[in-house]
Amino acid sequence: MSEAAKPKAAKITSARDFVKAHSTPAEQTDAETRGTGKTAGQAFAAIQDNPFFRIMLDESATPQDKLDRVTQALTFTDDRAKARENLAAFNAFKEYLQFERKRMAQEIIALTDTEAFGELKQVFEDINTALMTFERRIGPLTDIVDAVYTLRMNGVTFDIFQELLQEREDEKKRSGKRAVLREQMLDLEDNIRALKAENGFLKDDRGFFGFGGVKKTAQDKMAQNEVALAADTKKLQGVLAEMKALDAGAPQSARYAEFAAEKAKLKELLDITSEEHRARQEALVKSAQDFIDTTEARVSGVLGHFNGMNGQIENLDEANFTMRSMYAILSDATKEVDTRNEARREEIRKAIDGAASDLEKLGQERLERDINAYISNLGRSSVDTTAVLAELTASGHRIHSMKEANEQQVAKTRQLHTSGVAGVADQLSTVLQAVSAAALGESSEAAKISLERMNRTTAELGQREVIRVALGTKEINQDLTNALSELSEYGETIRAATSITREGLSETRDLLAKIERQTAETQAAVKESLSVAADVAGGKGGARPPAADDTAKASEEPQTTPNPFGLGQSRNGS
Repeated sequence: MSEAAKPKAAKITSARDFVKAHSTPAEQTDAETRGTGKTAGQAFAAIQDNPFFRIMLDESATPQDKLDRVTQALTFTDDRAKARENLAAFNAFKEYLQFERKRMAQEIIALTDTEAFGELKQVFEDINTALMTFERRIGPLTDIVDAVYTLRMNGVTFDIFQELLQEREDEKKRSGKRAVLREQMLDLEDNIRALKAENGFLKDDRGFFGFGGVKKTAQDKMAQNEVALAADTKKLQGVLAEMKALDAGAPQSARYAEFAAEKAKLKELLDITSEEHRARQEALVKSAQDFIDTTEARVSGVLGHFNGMNGQIENLDEANFTMRSMYAILSDATKEVDTRNEARREEIRKAIDGAASDLEKLGQERLERDINAYISNLGRSSVDTTAVLAELTASGHRIHSMKEANEQQVAKTRQLHTSGVAGVADQLSTVLQAVSAAALGESSEAAKISLERMNRTTAELGQREVIRVALGTKEINQDLTNALSELSEYGETIRAATSITREGLSETRDLLAKIERQTAETQAAVKESLSVAADVAGGKGGARPPAADDTAKASEEPQTTPNPFGLGQSRNGS
């Protein structure tokens, strides 16, 4: 039964309210629900005629008036029949009170919250599920931030990032190689199956209409297939061995072994796209919202149950107090009655002692017997009244303790429902912002590290370029020096060549002069040779008379051996 569906018991403020709250029809009492014969409700159908009922339920009477009237009703009045009737009515009224006490307890039991354990189950399941979902969502993100922070603090972020990229490239190559090997494996397996199938057919290729031996051509082909089969099988084994080696994975670098966990988290960060990271963070935010909403709903439900229990405990406390006040009046009344009855008994005893006759004495003794029996019966009833009052008092203490405990739980739950949930929401907002800030902070630091490394790289390149320029200038100077040296050597060469040329030209000129002279001599010789026959025929002896110039030259030039052909002879003997 839900809290809204449960009937709310009316608040009891008086004895009349108590009776009205428990005046259910007889047919709806214990007999109907428990299958007994005559019901207690039927036994108390005429309880309104009970004198003690009328006294105790009189709204106009004060507690003291009720005490006096009950005392008066229970005081022995020397009427044995009346005393028995009053005592029977007194006991009947007390039985009625116990009946109402029991029925009150049953009705309160019926109002017991039957959803308490269901609520407990929902609290455990819903809140803890929401909590575990949040922890599952936030764990990977904080682990990544912590890993990046650890790598940065140890100055190995870029190195491990570079190593991851190299491993990714190596894995890409292995994947390509694995795909190639797989294709080779499939091709070899197909070939092996085809060769085995072909050999199976060839075994049936027999002569003599299938009754002879396997044909020679089939045997030769089967032998070729076996060779090919063995070769393909060996190749397949090699391919499988390569695939196994690839599947074993590349050996992990031992350079940063102590950062293996952080490296794995950085790899996770890089392997997931930005959209996937955004989705993960959105899921984290949603799980935080769900935790707050779930906690608020569940705590609100618990608070509603506590408030319902508080109302039930309040009614129980009011009913206990009303019942206890009734029994307190009855208990005080029986004590006062005991005093009065004891005084009356003393009077009867004195009357017995002072009786004038045996008949008078017998009458007083009968009164003594009746009052003794009445006092005894009333005493037993008083014991029951006192015991019930003690029970109600103890029950009142228990109800009061339960009420205080419930009110404390209400206060705690209300605090949890308000500031508790709000505080958790505030902390969650702070934590989520802190996680985002940490991620952005690490992004900034990563950018800073990259920029610093770029500055170092460009600075090193710039320095190398400056040195290169400086070295280039030196090389230019060296080239100029070499050019100067070569130019100097070339000048010397040119000067030597010029001298050689000058000498050659001078010699050439001399040679040309000699050639001119020789040419003239040769022409003269030719001329003489042409006229030698005519001269001899004319009697000139074949010798041309020398000219005047020739005579003079002959006297100057040394004599040489005559050359009949006039060749290779010069005037200066050269």
